[in-house]
Amino acid sequence: MIQSVWKATKPVLGWFLIVVGLIGMPMPIINGTIPLLIGIAMVGHRNRLIRWTRVHIKLLLLWWAARDWPLLGPLGKLALRSAQEISRQHRRMRFWMMDRRSRQQLASS
Repeated sequence: MIQSVWKATKPVLGWFLIVVGLIGMPMPIINGTIPLLIGIAMVGHRNRLIRWTRVHIKLLLLWWAARDWPLLGPLGKLALRSAQEISRQHRRMRFWMMDRRSRQQLASS
C-alpha cells in the first residue's frame, strides 16, 4: 500500500522540487541547485523531458566550444570538458553501484 502511494507521489514531488529549484536559481537567498538535483533524481533520468533537455544542453555545449570567439570560445571548451567529465564520473558510479548490488545479491543467496 505504502509503495503504491510512493510511486504515485514521487514524480509529483520531484516535479515540484524541480520548479522550486528553477525559481530559486536566480534568487540570492534560496539556493535552487539542491532542490533541482533532488527533483531530477526523483523524477528519473529516463523522463522524456529531462532526456531531451540533457541532449540539447550537450549540443549547445558542442556548438559553443566550436566557436572561435576570443573569450567565449575557451569558456565553451572548458564547459564542454567539465560536462564530459561529469558524465564520465556518473557512468563510473552507476557501474560501481550495479556491480555492488550484484555482489550483494550473490552473497545473500
